[in-house]
Amino acid sequence: MRLVVVLLSVLAALSVSAYADPASDDALLQVKVAEPFVEVHTGPGRGYPVFHVVERDASLTLLFQRAGWIKVETLRGRVGWVPRRALTATLDGKGQPPVMTRLGHEAFLSGHWQASVMMGELEGASSLSVALGYRFTENLTAEGMFSRSSGDFANTTLAGLNLQHQMFPRWRVSPYVLLGAGKASIEPRETLVRPENRDENYAVGGLGLKAYLSRGFVLRGEYRSYVLFTEENDNRNLEEWKIGFSALF
Repeated sequence: MRLVVVLLSVLAALSVSAYADPASDDALLQVKVAEPFVEVHTGPGRGYPVFHVVERDASLTLLFQRAGWIKVETLRGRVGWVPRRALTATLDGKGQPPVMTRLGHEAFLSGHWQASVMMGELEGASSLSVALGYRFTENLTAEGMFSRSSGDFANTTLAGLNLQHQMFPRWRVSPYVLLGAGKASIEPRETLVRPENRDENYAVGGLGLKAYLSRGFVLRGEYRSYVLFTEENDNRNLEEWKIGFSALF
């Protein structure tokens, strides 16, 4: 568990650092139109109509890219889409063609699905978790997670759904909170008397950090607190620390 705590502390320090440096490469890229004009579409595709034309020497702010299209904002606050190749007709602040790799983090924000693999400790026992999530907005994600732990006295399986709220999704390191519910299956190890397996409902709350690494990959650390609703009307608490990676697509 010490390793998990140390890694979460590092992630927290990185979060503060990312927030304190507005001049990092998260800053939005601005370009100037070099050709006679650039057409702006209402959506990321040829099927979307052109609703605005940006003329030569006018500025554009590049927001993020998706499937060969760039979301842009004009000086007058109009937001639309241009094909990526249209930006070869623009220049950055140094008079050079824009470097599109700076939009990598923003491209990550455009994905809706995330698959995760995490390892950690559940009440002193090693645990392994897999999850699949869907992001409805930049802040809100629904996720289904399956965890399995093996301890000296019992094996525990957890399967449930949770909602995550990411407070600052455009930060490279961003905290989030989660709430959820599910089913726990506890299999005590055999002793002199064969114990019975138990299935309990649970509620869970937690805190975590997501650190953007590169295109589509995120380092993720998390703390969870479970409440098991037992039939004996004597609720039981479990704690879990975990860390792992998520792939965005």
